[in-house]
Amino acid sequence: MRAPRQQYALATVLRIFAPPLGGNGETPPPFCHFVPVAKGELGGGRIESQVKSKMTAAPATQDLPKVQHEDASSRRHRRIDSFHPSYRRFIAELTCCAGELEDLADSFPALLFALVSGYASPAQREHCCALIGTGAPLRDAADSIGLAWWLRKLPAHAFTAPLPVFPADPEFAFRMTSLIPRDQRLLPTWLARVNHGLEACGASYAQWIARQQDLVGPPDEHVMHMAAWAWFSGRPGLVGHRLLRRGWTPEASFKRGREELAAWRQRLRLIECLGPGIERPWLADGTASGYTFVALRTVEDFIAESEALENCLDQYADQLRTGLTAVFSIRKGPRRVACVEIGLHDEEATMPAIVQLRAARNRRAPPEIWQATFGWLGSQRLTPLSPLQHAPRPTARIEARRQLWSPYLEFLAGTPYQASFRRLVLQQSRLSGQSRPVTRQAAPRTMRIPHARPMAARRDAPAGA
Repeated sequence: MRAPRQQYALATVLRIFAPPLGGNGETPPPFCHFVPVAKGELGGGRIESQVKSKMTAAPATQDLPKVQHEDASSRRHRRIDSFHPSYRRFIAELTCCAGELEDLADSFPALLFALVSGYASPAQREHCCALIGTGAPLRDAADSIGLAWWLRKLPAHAFTAPLPVFPADPEFAFRMTSLIPRDQRLLPTWLARVNHGLEACGASYAQWIARQQDLVGPPDEHVMHMAAWAWFSGRPGLVGHRLLRRGWTPEASFKRGREELAAWRQRLRLIECLGPGIERPWLADGTASGYTFVALRTVEDFIAESEALENCLDQYADQLRTGLTAVFSIRKGPRRVACVEIGLHDEEATMPAIVQLRAARNRRAPPEIWQATFGWLGSQRLTPLSPLQHAPRPTARIEARRQLWSPYLEFLAGTPYQASFRRLVLQQSRLSGQSRPVTRQAAPRTMRIPHARPMAARRDAPAGA
């Protein structure tokens, strides 16, 4: 048995093409394609009737969203309160007599924020306001002051500090749009990090920092140093680049960046301790039993020795800060085979003593190296040692640190981060220069440097030594 719908279609075809049913010669008009079939006309088949339903409209008393019933005063307060408290007064003053500008709080908050935060020049801002007042497209108004169009996707509460000039590259805008966090609560912190990354390093670093979703809080000391680390990674001729263990790349993970930053900052501390280098080491260079003993004087010496022996001598700033230790490289011809740390004797405070002696990768040194070390130490002219006289002068250490950071501080000139970073790096330098190393008599027994920290072997990850 055919289904009712199939019967209806078949009946229609039969009514169009079948001969007259009543014998009176009348046929349906040719334009009648669908003709109702009477009940029983196709052998008594039943055509099910469709169920009719009534359409009911929403009752007139139903409440609509409250925003549609919002009066002008409430709407204005809501718009102003959506911005950061530091800028609400300026937004209220700018929009008090211009409804078109006030509407930007809903349609383009970034553009309204730029107009009250000193973005672009006064003439450009005035021209932008004129375009908005005449009903020009918002894109034309944003282009008149050079504001990135992708910022329109951010709500008003995301803007907490003046905006930098983002690149006009369409690819940069496309990537930044895809990196905006979905969590509205993260937007202020995310935008602050992106702004800092752009001005403190560049567009590539800003995109890299925008991908990191686990960042919390505004830019702090750690984030500022990370931007500096990434900036020095692209400047091979600078001192800061020579102190890098591995530089920053856009493909690096944030975890790897933190690890390399920690190693780089430890090497920076060598600048604080050594400055331009040690002019007069404790003991003289010499040879014994075919081995050569060379004092490590500069930051470059410690880094080269660390890379050759794969240990953490490049992280040895804490030991050198007190001025109570000296490190010598032990070489067999041109090859570095071990290093020895010399400190003050426990009983005779002015006499040298071997603190530790390690071969490559922090292995035990063979007996012949120990014999050569004792022979070299015994050949020295033993005079009372005064480590404070051999340490670099505080003014020389401060000057070395200033030379290290001066190129980056020049790059930060004109940005809101220059003053804070200058205080961060140079004020620490002054404090380090003012502090005097402790003397051996004043040091307690628990501060014995020989057993405080061995020269641990380096690993792929930064050594915690």
